[in-house]
Amino acid sequence: MKKLITVESLFFLFLLFVSGCTTEPEYNNTSKPVVKKTSVNYTREAFRISFPDTFSLKYISNAYSNNYSEDKRNKLIDYMRDEVSKLGEDANIFENILSQTGCKLTGEYVLPTYAERAKYENQEVWIFQVTYGLGDPVFGRCKCFVFGLTNLDTLAYIASR
Repeated sequence: MKKLITVESLFFLFLLFVSGCTTEPEYNNTSKPVVKKTSVNYTREAFRISFPDTFSLKYISNAYSNNYSEDKRNKLIDYMRDEVSKLGEDANIFENILSQTGCKLTGEYVLPTYAERAKYENQEVWIFQVTYGLGDPVFGRCKCFVFGLTNLDTLAYIASR
């Protein structure tokens, strides 16, 4: 019985030690971008009222302000790309959207926060939101885009000031 307690105690201490040895923030549900597919058919007014998505904007901004690196941004982008594929959507289209939003530019403080495959005025679209910082990695400003799937043209756009 004593050996079992000793082994369990050592295992517990090992787990505590290993879990405390990372400098990366935990990627829990609140610090990952939202990626989803819906049947919503947004009108211009509904888009204006619904966006920005303040939930994802707040949590991504808080998690990465003064805690930013391009590596962390790339991990968020990889996560989104994987989620897009899991939804059965074309990852190449999503890559083009990332490029159009400036989300992949080096030297810029831009992070993806939200992507929704939906409709906008009866057209198939991706709604995409980014947060950005001006001159330093403090996030909170945002840009929201509606990209038509046919030509990846911008059908609507909202930006914070």
